[in-house]
Amino acid sequence: MKKLLLIMLAISAFSYSQTKEERQKILDKKKAMATYSPRDSLNYPVKYCLLMATSKFLSPDVDLEIDYGQDATYFEDKKIRDRNGKKILFNSVIDALNYMSSIGWEFVNAYVITVGNQNVYHYLMKNENVNPDYIPKTKRDFKLN
Repeated sequence: MKKLLLIMLAISAFSYSQTKEERQKILDKKKAMATYSPRDSLNYPVKYCLLMATSKFLSPDVDLEIDYGQDATYFEDKKIRDRNGKKILFNSVIDALNYMSSIGWEFVNAYVITVGNQNVYHYLMKNENVNPDYIPKTKRDFKLN
C-alpha cells in the first residue's frame, strides 16, 4: 500500500513539472507586466511632484527626495540634482520650497507621516509649465542620458 501511494505521488509530481522553457516564458510574461508603466504609452506632462523631507540624525539639515512619477526602485537615490548631476543640499525644507518656487513650482498641500520614530514631511507641488527644464532631476535621469 505504501509503495502504491509513493508511486502515485511520484507520477503526479512528474505530470505537473514544467520544462525550463515553459517556466522562463511564464517569468518573462510576469516581468513584462510588472515593468509596464502608463507613462510609457501616454506620454503625459509632469504637472505634480511630491517632496519628501526627513531630518538628518543630529543635524539641522534635511534629506529631501522628489517623486514626480519617475520609474525608481525603493533603494534608488531620488535626491534632487543640479544640471551637472551633483546633489543639491538644502539647509531646511523652506530652502527646498524656495528652490522649487524659483523654478516655477507652486506649493499645494503638506502632510506628515510618521515612520517608526521619524516624521516624514510630504509637500505636494504643482507646475503648470510643462517645460522639461523645470522638472528637478534625480540620479536616474543622468544615467538615462
